Amino acid sequence: MLYAPKSVSEDDLMLVALEAGADDIADEGESWRVTSPPALLPAVRDALDTAGIPVESADVTFLSSTSVALETAEAARAVLKLIDLLDDNDDVDGVYSNFDITEEILTKVSSEV
Repeated sequence: MLYAPKSVSEDDLMLVALEAGADDIADEGESWRVTSPPALLPAVRDALDTAGIPVESADVTFLSSTSVALETAEAARAVLKLIDLLDDNDDVDGVYSNFDITEEILTKVSSEV
């Protein structure tokens, strides 16, 4: 997955990225997220560089295909605590998740901290 600034037009980015093997382009607010198979990430980045399209970051990362809704504050607290513990462990390089917490539950849990 790589990110390009929103100063690049979606059409220009899409043309170059998809031709190089990217799967999708998504609006992430202040930047464009370009996803591709991990093996094609270097080719997509090279194509963007050749086209003069700046790349903010490019990393192979996990994207889940499904998400799990956390419907209670207790479940949200438990998952967030586990993620914090994993993130604090020096032996862990990255923490990935596929949970979905509603704004209401997130506000409730974050106000308790």
